[in-house]
Amino acid sequence: MQNLIPSTPMPPYFQWVIDNLLAISAHPYHASHIKYLLEHKIQTIISVSDNQAHVPPHQSRGELHVLHMDVPDGGAPTTEQIQQFVNRMDVAKQRNEGIVVECIRGKGAAAVLVGCYLMKIWQSPPDYVVNQLRLMRPIALETPIQEQTLIDYHKIISPRFYQYYAEVDMPHSWDIDTSYLRTTNLATTKQLSLA
Repeated sequence: MQNLIPSTPMPPYFQWVIDNLLAISAHPYHASHIKYLLEHKIQTIISVSDNQAHVPPHQSRGELHVLHMDVPDGGAPTTEQIQQFVNRMDVAKQRNEGIVVECIRGKGAAAVLVGCYLMKIWQSPPDYVVNQLRLMRPIALETPIQEQTLIDYHKIISPRFYQYYAEVDMPHSWDIDTSYLRTTNLATTKQLSLA
């Protein structure tokens, strides 16, 4: 009988978003988590937190590139941080390397970065990306500011999609109605601490 238990434990709440290219995770706090990432050809960790203490363990970082992005808890990355991440993803894709985006719980700010990248490569509006993220990770995007960041980033990149939107016969207005995003019940701080 085959042993179905993985040889190395995966980081908490680890999930591939794009196979072998982009993953999202809670903080990989143990050396075995770093080993798992390396075994799965992940060469870069994007660490999103407001505290350098939450950067992955030092004992295994020699083989990984770690980029720390200072984002307050419950906040969202800046446009510059998002663009830095998107550029890093483009390089990783060319090199056929994996990237994991991690934050304390792997939900809020990490999901914003992932969502912005998905909007770019899928050439999709924010409501579609939010729905897809929440299918994958039901409590992705914890705060209204995180949802608004996706909307704002879409406004920056959407003019590049003009040809795509025209081809699929969508309206040529970039003011997409995403008002329902603000009506989604968000988890409370107490609920998040129980997760």
